[in-house]
Amino acid sequence: MSRETQVPGAGALPGGAAGRQRDLALADISDAATLLAPPTAGRPPGPPPAVPMPLPMPAVPSTSASVPAVAATAAPTTAVGAKARPLGRRFTQAAVVVLLMVQVAATYRGFFAGTAFLAPLGGAVLLAGVLAAATSNRLKIDAIVAVAAGGWLLFALLALFGARGGAAPSAFAGALREGWADLLTVGLPADPTGELLLAPSLLLWAATFTAVALALRTQAVLLPLLPAMLAEVLTLIVTAAGERSQLPLTGCLTCTALVLVLLRASQSGEADRQEGSGPSASASVLVLGLPLVAAAATVATVGAAVLPLADGDGRFDPREHRTPPVEATPLLDPLAQVQVELRTNPPRSLFTARLSTSTGRLPVDRLRIAALGDFDGATWRDAGLFLRAGSTLPQDGPAVTVPTAQVGLDVSIEAWDRTLLPQVGVPVTLHGREISVQAESGAVAATSVPRDGDGYQLRAEVATPGAEDLRLARAAIGPATDGAVALPPGLAPELTQLADEVMGTAATSYDKLLALERYLRDPQRFPYDGDARPGHSYGAVTRLLDAGRTAASGTTAASGERPGSGTGTGSGSDADRRGYAEQHAAAFAILARTQGFPTRIAVGYLLDEQSGDGQGAFHVTTRQAHAWPEVALAGLGWVPFEPTDVSRLGLALPPVDRATSADTGQQEQSVDVVTPVVVPQLDPAGTGAGGGTGTGRSWTWLGYAAAVAAVPVLLVALVPVEKRRRRRRRRRTGTPTTRIEAAWREVGDRLAEHGLTGTAALTPRQVCGHAGALPGCAPAAHHLEALAPLVTMALFAAAEPGEDDARQAWHLTDLTINDLGRRPGHGWRGQGWRGNGARARAALDPRPLLPRSRSDSRSRSGRPRDVHEVTR
Repeated sequence: MSRETQVPGAGALPGGAAGRQRDLALADISDAATLLAPPTAGRPPGPPPAVPMPLPMPAVPSTSASVPAVAATAAPTTAVGAKARPLGRRFTQAAVVVLLMVQVAATYRGFFAGTAFLAPLGGAVLLAGVLAAATSNRLKIDAIVAVAAGGWLLFALLALFGARGGAAPSAFAGALREGWADLLTVGLPADPTGELLLAPSLLLWAATFTAVALALRTQAVLLPLLPAMLAEVLTLIVTAAGERSQLPLTGCLTCTALVLVLLRASQSGEADRQEGSGPSASASVLVLGLPLVAAAATVATVGAAVLPLADGDGRFDPREHRTPPVEATPLLDPLAQVQVELRTNPPRSLFTARLSTSTGRLPVDRLRIAALGDFDGATWRDAGLFLRAGSTLPQDGPAVTVPTAQVGLDVSIEAWDRTLLPQVGVPVTLHGREISVQAESGAVAATSVPRDGDGYQLRAEVATPGAEDLRLARAAIGPATDGAVALPPGLAPELTQLADEVMGTAATSYDKLLALERYLRDPQRFPYDGDARPGHSYGAVTRLLDAGRTAASGTTAASGERPGSGTGTGSGSDADRRGYAEQHAAAFAILARTQGFPTRIAVGYLLDEQSGDGQGAFHVTTRQAHAWPEVALAGLGWVPFEPTDVSRLGLALPPVDRATSADTGQQEQSVDVVTPVVVPQLDPAGTGAGGGTGTGRSWTWLGYAAAVAAVPVLLVALVPVEKRRRRRRRRRTGTPTTRIEAAWREVGDRLAEHGLTGTAALTPRQVCGHAGALPGCAPAAHHLEALAPLVTMALFAAAEPGEDDARQAWHLTDLTINDLGRRPGHGWRGQGWRGNGARARAALDPRPLLPRSRSDSRSRSGRPRDVHEVTR
């Protein structure tokens, strides 16, 4: 019987049901455009029955003597597959769009604290993508818009405000009115609350829904990128103050966008070729395009990080153009309150502080409540704005690159009459109270005055520099400290001259500061007096320093005269050179600024070992109130100095008019005696052991680089795993005919890996001939010659092959695969690096796993391609 006659439909022949079953099983593994004629098992001998056909297909002439051509008709599954395949590609594009929008959502990293924001924002992206994919091809535009709006409303109420129960609708309405404004005024990094997540979730939901709908409903290559790029631009504007580099994330986003463009471009080109311009090459486009896309994105990202391009300092930040709402709260000058608290008798209990540290050694000996860096010649103040903050506190001070220690501070309030809260080092997180933060100074203020019994938990980082770090330290420069160097007009030239004399001979910057500290702490030159005249202006500091300088010049060690006794009045009198922490800290800060050091005055409380329990808990009272200067040093942050004799803290000298010419011992007998504060002794060389490091950003970049490098390595490692899984599925799935055809496809994949390509129109016998001519395929040619008749019989014989035939086909397939790439005349141990290298390259070759279009299943002449060339 000639096979060049027309073949009737499968259902018209005897055994047509079996033919359709075979076609369906073959479609599970192959997406060939034309299935071969169904088997004719069970048909009686003789010519086929005459069945009229509405649209007879002409016979396809044979090009091989061994395997005649077969006339083909489109099976019912072909029409279904032709529609399903493009739809599957469009859903693949929709998945890429969702991945792209998830990366847009990740851009809020740095704006929000931690990674908790990814769950609600990523959930909004995923739900919007699924909803858009389910409705875009079934509803009209107005219905799609209604579904999108209703879906987001339901998501926001349940996911963002569902935990608030009956208050959810009112909270949602308030956030809808004020959400955008809150994003521009909250302190960063912000807690991911429902009020702050509402606006970003709406933006991401709308952009994702629109982009997925455009990917499914349109053929324009770039159109689905438009909403994603708009969302990314708006997100970058809102997160401009997040202080996190978005460059690696932007590189990933760019790569994903290029992949989407590549997928849509290959689909568009395939559609054009299906109209008559030739066969599709979408698989080739993907094979060549994907590596180019990855390379382009990597080069662009690395180049932007290395080349001297814009560093983002001039980036537009809308927060700079919106003044946050500030609730004016009357605050007493914290520096002026130091003397008031020292005079409180009996001392009043304020709070109990329990400290813990990552190093096992206490790295601090004081707690700070305010840092005053703005000086106008009369008063020191903190002129920055306090912004509402969450549990993660914003930081805008000088960078710390030396080792740090993690310090935990647990405060229990006893009697506190102010909103400023005690803290230490560089505050990182605070739990237990609603607060506002001044990011530049690090000051933390409660939204209301704490009551007795209230408490909070603070975690901070404290620099622990070593001796070499201190020796190499220099004054910090930059926007964070520029305002702490300026001195207002009115400075007496004598003060600059004094600073030059005291600090000029020191070798290093740190030694200069230590020299100034020792000069002001000298009790003979500047006696400590808790009842001294208050003040910290230019006038008060000049009066103190002039008196001390004059007294020192009139005193000699040999004479033993009491300093100041020769003047009695004027700038060198005892009254003028007496002072306490307020004047000493102000004098240090002003004199250091004359030498170019950024300074500020910190106000707080010293820790007293006598009130501690030895386990890190300290009871703090008003008699421990104190003020001290801090200097910003590059890499060390704000470093405290102590120009006050704290061993005499709280000591009050008798008035000057009661002083006599008696010696100092007689005078000291009339002094009000107080119990001195014993400050914990710190390691002068720092406590770097066990502390954290200040190289977090370097490790972050290394992490990004490792992640980028791991992606292609992981993909390459998965190639052999997927090939093995596919081979196992092909071996076990379907009828014997289907499994024999699958064995031939498996052989075709492996031959392509070893260089046998371009076999689209070859018969199995011709493939055997070509394989024998290639060095990498020749060792397996004899196995191919044994396998070729089995494949030909399965495709064209009247009888259905049996289980033994299928097992024999796969046995020959295994032998073929084992011999491919083998060097003739060598055992497996003698293959050398060349033979094993060829087999390794073949195992990692991803081309057999790439999808092929349906039009690739036909040759350029219109004949069915050989079975090993169809899509897997």
